[in-house]
Amino acid sequence: MGNTINNYARELCPALLLITSLAVGALSHSAGANETYYQLDFSERQVQQVTIEARFSEVIGDTLDFHLPVWRSGLYLVLDFVGTMSGIEVMDENGLALPFEQTAKSSWQVKRPDSSIGDVIVRYRLYADSLTDRTRHVDAEHAFLNPAAVFVYADGFRDEPVDITLNLPAGWRAGSGMEQPEPGHFVAPHYDRLVDSPIEAGTFDLVSFEAGGMTIDFLIHGTWDEDEERLANDISAIVEASAGVFESASRSLPTDRYLFLLHSGPGLGGGTEYYNSTVVHTDPRSFWDDERWGGFLGLMAHEFFHTWNVKRFRPASIDRYDYQNVNYTELLWVAEGLTSYYDQLLPVRAGLMPVADYRKQLADTIGGVVDNPGYGQDTLARASYEAWTKGYHRGPDRAADKANRTISFYSQGGLVGLVLDLEIRRISRGLRSLDTVMSALYDDFPLGGGGFTYTDFRARVAAVGDAILAERLDGWVYGTEPLPIAQALENIGWSLDREDISEDPVQVSLGVSIRGNPPVVRAPRLNGAAWRAGVNAGDELLALDGVRIGSGLNTLLRRYDPEDTVELALFRDGHLKTLGVTLDPALADHEIIVYEDAAQSRSQMRRDWLGGLDEGDE
Repeated sequence: MGNTINNYARELCPALLLITSLAVGALSHSAGANETYYQLDFSERQVQQVTIEARFSEVIGDTLDFHLPVWRSGLYLVLDFVGTMSGIEVMDENGLALPFEQTAKSSWQVKRPDSSIGDVIVRYRLYADSLTDRTRHVDAEHAFLNPAAVFVYADGFRDEPVDITLNLPAGWRAGSGMEQPEPGHFVAPHYDRLVDSPIEAGTFDLVSFEAGGMTIDFLIHGTWDEDEERLANDISAIVEASAGVFESASRSLPTDRYLFLLHSGPGLGGGTEYYNSTVVHTDPRSFWDDERWGGFLGLMAHEFFHTWNVKRFRPASIDRYDYQNVNYTELLWVAEGLTSYYDQLLPVRAGLMPVADYRKQLADTIGGVVDNPGYGQDTLARASYEAWTKGYHRGPDRAADKANRTISFYSQGGLVGLVLDLEIRRISRGLRSLDTVMSALYDDFPLGGGGFTYTDFRARVAAVGDAILAERLDGWVYGTEPLPIAQALENIGWSLDREDISEDPVQVSLGVSIRGNPPVVRAPRLNGAAWRAGVNAGDELLALDGVRIGSGLNTLLRRYDPEDTVELALFRDGHLKTLGVTLDPALADHEIIVYEDAAQSRSQMRRDWLGGLDEGDE
């Protein structure tokens, strides 16, 4: 793969410099004009407390307003970061206390005795035990700091330089996407870059290698198989395949260094993208199970692709984040959906996933979208806009409704990407693709320049495809027009169909998603058998026709045919109820079949789309 593993990186001393630029000298800690200096103390790490001191230098005026963000990037949900904030103190550079008051949920105002120039110091403690949502976690072993959940900022200082010093315990080292001129000392050009640069401190493993013209650092906290060669080879392939999408762009690579910050622990999963780094979570079993490893590589592809899509160009309404309020956009189907399209495709192009496996994965994605009860009820634009209220809401009352009323701008947006890609290739006879559109966005809308609108995206689709395709896109995004997935796949010699389930032991469906034993209903499927019978979310299912269900629902359903009516016993709010349920036919999964006699032009288009690979090339 053309990478060179820095095999000795894991054994370097605690003074290891991660993501460092030697051209950046160590900054003086004497305050400069309009800079913010942070110092962090981990002396209470055993009880998961961290103390933060923020110094705002050379403040002018008789008041200063400071804030802690109410959300973090990559999660479209307002969070309660201030909930574990305590011991707030405010003083001047001489240590004299300054009066202050809380003015909003996450905002405070400092009263200064006069308007002369002087520093304002804010000191506070945070209880940090939120690793799974990738915000902040401190214990005796390590500290993970998502800056949005940790560092306050002041009005007038957001665009000014920041300087962060971690008072590291003995034996600890630190890593981040920020420049680190000396161990535990980070600098950033402004607060926005700080917020886009999570920090890991403690004892960890590091694997470094070159890929795609970049230096890749892979920082690992937790259990893994320590197979550096496989990690470097596979991640290098993902990096190079991702960069290949933008090879027609005139702009250079987005960064010369990139940090994968991995937490590996039981039950962990998911990831979040940042400016030149990502935080990813995985279960340690990913390193020993091939199927889980494939999913892990898909996650890596998703987060790394965001280095371009979102972190170098993004929708106009979120080009500059508002940290104190909800940030609405109708284009999350571009930001997240098209990234999801590529996170499935890139492992194939990288030679890490057999084409047959990709066909199965794509068929499952298609089924998850078109068989979703919400498909055809909601638009991608509205689903994107309502992400803050519907997409990520965690309340139990929303779980059942979400399953029946909403669509995923991730997976359905990804299928829009699939259709666009294959249609552009057909229209241009293989000369252009969705890659061309993404490269144009990268060239034309650099971060901080105002961002792109739907009109901008549509215009580039029309330019590389045609006006008819752009008009059809309107119906897929702002309407509920069915996606022409089968027709698009025919362009490359693939056929979309339903699997034959005539010989399957279960021919019927109760129409519920369940959890636990005894099974509890997560959600009855809209207009399905259980829905029609009046089954509710939270019902505990006991028996079918007097036979205990337990963990054997599918086994019991083998006894029945479609249209049979069964007696379903359940507990609801502690009371026994019995309902008559008329069973539906089971819904067959989708499958994608290769046309053996497809025209040469279609087979070649498929090979080009898959990065030069095809069936049997693995």
